[in-house]
Amino acid sequence: MHRLVSGACFAALLLLAAQPALAASDARMQILVTPDETLGITLQSLQTNIAQAADMALPRLWARIVPQQAQKDIPKKVKAIRFLQRAVPGDNGIMIVFQPRRVFGWLKTNNIPYIEQAPAWNLSITLHNAAGRGMPVSANLLRSHAGSIATDLGYILDSSAPVLVLDWRWLDSSRVSLSVRGGSRLGEYTETRRIPSGDPAQELQPWLDDVLRKARDAYVKSAAPVAPVPAIAQQASAQSPATALTGIKVAAPSAQNYLLLDVQRHASLPEQILFEQDLRQDPRILDLSLRQVTRGGQQYRLHLKGSDDMWLRNWLSRRGLTLTPTIEGWVARQQTPAR
Repeated sequence: MHRLVSGACFAALLLLAAQPALAASDARMQILVTPDETLGITLQSLQTNIAQAADMALPRLWARIVPQQAQKDIPKKVKAIRFLQRAVPGDNGIMIVFQPRRVFGWLKTNNIPYIEQAPAWNLSITLHNAAGRGMPVSANLLRSHAGSIATDLGYILDSSAPVLVLDWRWLDSSRVSLSVRGGSRLGEYTETRRIPSGDPAQELQPWLDDVLRKARDAYVKSAAPVAPVPAIAQQASAQSPATALTGIKVAAPSAQNYLLLDVQRHASLPEQILFEQDLRQDPRILDLSLRQVTRGGQQYRLHLKGSDDMWLRNWLSRRGLTLTPTIEGWVARQQTPAR
């Protein structure tokens, strides 16, 4: 229940604001909530309804610490007040500071993956046109953009951190190749896309945002250690630069409660790793191992805790996959969006 803060409570808030040690150890936990006159949210209403301000801040926290693909699994009606550490009123709004231990404990209890510490990179961006000439102005604009969204996406740019090199090269008037290199957990890969003609920095911004989210999500916290990507999977990724084919074919469980899964939907390599981590974290799965990689996808061997495998249908459906029975077992494919 939302409660208005008045009298002694508001005075206590002001005392908190006067304390010197307000900064949380994890800057991602600090979110400034500002008034929105279009929604009728004033500075006074924020400062007198802390629960509402915390609820407004919570989605921005999830966007910083939960991998993009897992954010859809967060329940919609979570009360942010349960995670609140302090609220600090200011001239422009109210600073909501969440308690990391409560936040990460809740995510772990609910089997939602999270990024425990903000990853840091020494970001290097280069651009070359189709003639091979450098484009330093556009590269600087993209670096500035990466710095401007670092807080919202939950990463840090640091010249002493592992290098993350993004090298874009125009192949012709519309095709652009990206080479990702360096010492980040994202690894190294190449990708080619078509982009519209126009300001190179502006047209590449969505692509840059996508890469930075994938680089951040590669640091996801897993309940079980992440299996290293086999060389054959890296070769498949190199053949299809931006995407690794994933999807699932589920064979009927044996007497020992084993299942075979073949991945058949398009997903980036970090998304594929996140998918494996989601499976590993589910308490109904005792073990997961990669058996082989083909052009059609990756085949996994699952060891279930019990003989019941019907829960997989709902589990996969929440991740955009539908199951179809075949002679060999089940095949899960990407759900077709409704028109």
